[in-house]
Amino acid sequence: MGCILTKVCLEEDLLMLGDGAQESEDPAPPRSRRLSRAKTTLLVLDPADVSAAAGLPTAPLKQPLQQQKKAPEEPEDGETLDLLVYAGGVPGVALDADRVELPEFTGVRDGGYCSADGRLRWGTRSRAGNDPLRRRKENQDALCVCDALAGDSSITFFSVFDGHGPQGAFVSHLVREQYHRAVADAYAELLPARASGTGNGPSVLTRKTSVSRDVISEIFQQAARTVVDRLADSAIDISVSGTTAVAMLVRGKDVFIANLGDSRAVVARYESEAQRYVLHCETKDHKPDDPDECARIERNNGRVFEWGAYRVWLQDVDMPGLAMSRSFGDSVAKTVGVTAEPDVTIVERLQFSSTEAKNDERPAAFAVLASDGIWEFMSTDECIDFVAACIVESGMSPQEACTALVEEACDRWDAEEDVIDDITAAVVFF
Repeated sequence: MGCILTKVCLEEDLLMLGDGAQESEDPAPPRSRRLSRAKTTLLVLDPADVSAAAGLPTAPLKQPLQQQKKAPEEPEDGETLDLLVYAGGVPGVALDADRVELPEFTGVRDGGYCSADGRLRWGTRSRAGNDPLRRRKENQDALCVCDALAGDSSITFFSVFDGHGPQGAFVSHLVREQYHRAVADAYAELLPARASGTGNGPSVLTRKTSVSRDVISEIFQQAARTVVDRLADSAIDISVSGTTAVAMLVRGKDVFIANLGDSRAVVARYESEAQRYVLHCETKDHKPDDPDECARIERNNGRVFEWGAYRVWLQDVDMPGLAMSRSFGDSVAKTVGVTAEPDVTIVERLQFSSTEAKNDERPAAFAVLASDGIWEFMSTDECIDFVAACIVESGMSPQEACTALVEEACDRWDAEEDVIDDITAAVVFF
């Protein structure tokens, strides 16, 4: 969860200003993360389309935010169903412990998922955090997996979002609903398309269509601009609320990753000589103390200084205190150089398994996309080693490995802090 500071800081938490908020006379320095004891109440969103949030009032309402999508139906023989997996947004304070962990809230599916072309397997898991009293809290994380993106069975799109601020859950959910659509639209606009079938069907993108580095970068840039516009047109108050985003698009054997903020993606490959999984590539977290990020903020008349963590501030006012340098939303921070421009990574020379994915087959490579609930107390190398052990030593499926990874991160939070952050991850076997 990204961190935003307001004028109200309590000894163990940073509380967002709202109705009835009281200022502390002697606030202590905050932790490096925004922790809230405030009771958060949110609106139930339309099950058909989270973009209905565009008409929501900005004031908190009485019902909790609920799950919007259910698991897909099983296909009949010979039938291919487009797969859209949503997870996140579990308001744990409003549900009992058992209901919080139901699959329709967490994205968990026994056996995990398989892409339409049979080349990818994956598992997903989103867990609402705990407040200092160990009560389950609202889940500001969100996750979306869209198989057969743009109608092409060779394209699968994965994305994880980590909301922050008073309206963080609304922001992450709207972006979750809109981002994959914006990417599909940009893909169709910027790449050559082939007519499917006899030419009478819709135009689709195929794995034979060449993609240059510049084109794939522009696809993600255009999609980000579309999401920014849709957030601006919504009724969500994004002044001090926003979300991270990390997304991976797999198209045939091409893999592209885009990220904003401190949600991270790592890709590991199996190295035969070493007989182990090793890091192939990872995204770079966007932190205000990064020299390039800091320089951009200072050029835009912003300040960066440490208060629990390095944060972004206005020149003459100690706000918003954003602990990342890129995000969707966060309109106040955008005035001083915080941007929604993603970094785009093309994953090169990645080997896939030679045959269609089988449950008992060790993958040639794997990827983990996760919110910083995973990364706060787990390094990239530790994450790779943990998932590798799940595969090699325990023979786990991607769903089992993902669940184990989230549980391990939860245990580390429990050992280090009196709170547990929202934790969301997708584990993908290539």
